[in-house]
Amino acid sequence: MMSKNYIIVFIFLITVPFFSQENEVKIDFTTQKFIGNESELNRAKYFAIHDSYTSWDLASDGEYLFKNLGIEYGRTFGGPAPFRKSKTELQSISEAEGRSKWSNANIKKSPLFKEFGTADFVITDHPRDAFQYSYKDYDKIAAYNVAFLKNAYPITPKYYEVMNEPFVHAKDYVKTWAETPAVIVEMSKVFKAVADKVHQEIPGMQVGGYASAYPEVEKDNFDYWNTRMKTFMDVAGESMQFFATHIYDGRNVQGDFTLRSGSNSEAILDLIEAYSYKKWKVVKPHLISEYGFTAQGLVGKPYSPKLNGTCLIAYNKILMQLLDKPDRLVKAIPFITAKATWFYNDKNPDGYPYPWVIKKKEKDGSYSFTHLKKFYELWKGISGKRTEVASNNPDIQIHSFIKKGKSFVAINNLTDEKKEVKVSFLNNSDKYIKNITLRRLYTTTTGLPRLVFYTNIKSLNTVNLKPGETIIAECDITDFDFKNSIKEQNFYTETYLQSIQKNKTLSFTFNELPAVTNGRTSLKMGIGRNHDLSKKPKITVNGNSIEVPNNWAGYDQASRKLFFGVIGIPFDVKYLKTGENIVNIAFPDDGGHLSSLILNVENKKN
Repeated sequence: MMSKNYIIVFIFLITVPFFSQENEVKIDFTTQKFIGNESELNRAKYFAIHDSYTSWDLASDGEYLFKNLGIEYGRTFGGPAPFRKSKTELQSISEAEGRSKWSNANIKKSPLFKEFGTADFVITDHPRDAFQYSYKDYDKIAAYNVAFLKNAYPITPKYYEVMNEPFVHAKDYVKTWAETPAVIVEMSKVFKAVADKVHQEIPGMQVGGYASAYPEVEKDNFDYWNTRMKTFMDVAGESMQFFATHIYDGRNVQGDFTLRSGSNSEAILDLIEAYSYKKWKVVKPHLISEYGFTAQGLVGKPYSPKLNGTCLIAYNKILMQLLDKPDRLVKAIPFITAKATWFYNDKNPDGYPYPWVIKKKEKDGSYSFTHLKKFYELWKGISGKRTEVASNNPDIQIHSFIKKGKSFVAINNLTDEKKEVKVSFLNNSDKYIKNITLRRLYTTTTGLPRLVFYTNIKSLNTVNLKPGETIIAECDITDFDFKNSIKEQNFYTETYLQSIQKNKTLSFTFNELPAVTNGRTSLKMGIGRNHDLSKKPKITVNGNSIEVPNNWAGYDQASRKLFFGVIGIPFDVKYLKTGENIVNIAFPDDGGHLSSLILNVENKKN
């Protein structure tokens, strides 16, 4: 039974007339959606913690966290670390094998191993323990690493990042920044040598990288792209099974204080996909091994519920984007750690917690949960097959999943403004709804995070989203069978990262398109330009002019030195042809780059 206060809230939330048609989401429970060949939500892919069952930190909370909330394991610094003892000499193979046996036996003692041991997590090392610029025998490094990895884990980890965020440490090995490109090349060679050896001897383990901390690829006229990820892909990419990137709102290690959630992170990942396709005619998948919020000055400060709130908003914004990529994403790990007991040391005399822990240490030595637990509480139990959804505003993100007796509709507000959103159910989908429980995660006007559950709701016609808010409507439904299906696919071109010149036509060819008569289609245009330059070029698809919208996902990027983001450009499916399709783009002014152009097609079949 709803309390009186809750009833008052929902008279406003649900029944206020919808005066503006600006924001609308559409949901069709009767149409199963596939992205590539993926429809079922894979919780191990999306709902992990940046920790491992090898740790004892959360042993007393295993039942609640990993069974009740359904948290999966994510990542640990438990790699071979070939230079952990010496920064000049590599240890022997027998030393690696001995450490491996010790590691295996020690992991089996972990209270969490028997019930929660899994292959679906990531191992990595700090660069200082994995690489030395003065040591060039990379085959020996690879042999050492494989000797350790073969038996170090009772269950072989599925994903291996040879080093974590290596390129921001390139300056550690030389005197000047001008020398760092050479260090980056050598680091990339280590990735390749290790990957090739792992592929030969540990076939169940995937190797990738480079775990970019600071993917400001557009910096210095895309020189940062050319000397980082492109170099890595050119040197090591053939041997990589995924490309790893860290996505943070705020400022991670280096760079400007900006928001990556929204169009900016889309442009980063699309550029990687576009170059992958250009090189190999295959889009190798992403691993987002860290994402969330960070900034300078957070470490070594008292626990902050407000910071937790900021992190929670960032996690959900980025997660909702990544849920659009199940066909080209192996795993996405929010940067939420366990207890970080290592952080309580002599350098931390006040005993402040690491800012991203799920449990913090109290003055009496006990541990209590932080607000970051709310991320997993919000998404508890969300599972099922994906259903068709649409949003007419890129700032309003939506996903829908359905399973026996339940449906889940998640809606997120990417902006820092309130948004009123009309909710429309297609094909009378709402007739299957018997009852709704609404989960709402937002921050108050004072910045504190709140997770609220409202029950006994009978319909959902309009929602008023707070800034950055995520809601999940958990619906009790009458069971039924899907009546239709819709398949979303991305199509790529061999043309990427084109300089923009005034009125010069940039041409992109997309091949092997299927017949599309019913559905939706759009171009995802990534551009890096000064803020005063046009974001609305003239575009034709097979000779048909289409209009570029004025809106894109997320904020206006005014705090960035230049705009770098993806603008989604919807157009009529009737302009597409089976087979070859040609898109021409011309800007009215000089400057910047068109970084990537991807054709997104949703093909509906009855």
